[in-house]
Amino acid sequence: MPGKLFLRGRRFLTRPFTFVVVPPGGARTKAVRLPCWLLACAGLLFAGLAALSLSGLIGGYRARSERDELLKLRLVNERQQRELASLREEAEEARAYLEGVKELDERVRRMTGLLERREDYSSRSGSRDSARRLRLSTSAAEEDPAEVRRNLSAVQRVAAMARRDLEQLERDLQEHFKYLAALPDHWPVRGEVTSGFGERPSPFGGGRSEFHDGLDLAAEYGAPVAAAGDGVVVFTGYRPGYGHTVVIEHGYGYKTSYCHLSGYLVRAGERVTKGQRIALAGNSGRSTGPHLHFMVEKDGVLIDPLQVLKE
Repeated sequence: MPGKLFLRGRRFLTRPFTFVVVPPGGARTKAVRLPCWLLACAGLLFAGLAALSLSGLIGGYRARSERDELLKLRLVNERQQRELASLREEAEEARAYLEGVKELDERVRRMTGLLERREDYSSRSGSRDSARRLRLSTSAAEEDPAEVRRNLSAVQRVAAMARRDLEQLERDLQEHFKYLAALPDHWPVRGEVTSGFGERPSPFGGGRSEFHDGLDLAAEYGAPVAAAGDGVVVFTGYRPGYGHTVVIEHGYGYKTSYCHLSGYLVRAGERVTKGQRIALAGNSGRSTGPHLHFMVEKDGVLIDPLQVLKE
């Protein structure tokens, strides 16, 4: 049986095919005889070339598609890298900003004496949860850049509000401490009150009463006299009745006078601090003996010094 199939195939391949060629214009026709095997080879060759061409086209299309996809991925990667680099830069700026807020917080707490009981400023300002989002190190690359940017913006907004509040608090505290330093509440000498503010019998006799415009404080002749508060010396000189006198402007409406002095340790125009020695106690002017006559004015009106002096 296989032998018969082989013989039939062989006869088929050797059998010729005749093609008649009819030229145009009525010329003589031509007959071309080609064996079947030649036509089969030509068909196989054509099919092989067609398959090879089709394979090349498909391969070229796939290569172009892969190249385009790779280019798209590269562009996406470059864009993400730029976004991450930008986020890292913003994160570093935010960290530096938060460090500044932290330093400001500590300065304010030092001013108020609360540093020992320090709490995280973020817990008061509501920034604790947002600050946790500011972790843009190795894990940031795995997060959504848009979500990271939103978290970063939230941290920056909270930090900016905290900084504004702390800066205002710092200014208020500085002004308050400036006021406390200027307030004339420091006793100018370490002596007892020998005569208070207000009406009193005249120490010079005669059965008369008089208005005493300050405090008389016991002091030995030449004892140091201290400024009751920070301020500027506006007068040093002799005044009738008060003798040698130093006058200090403290601001905030306060002015103090130190009278019956025996000497000066400061000059007009000089800035002094609370507790600084400014003069020496004496007995100049209308006086019955060595002491310090101390006067306080508030907004141009004499007041009882005991209203401001520390107890």
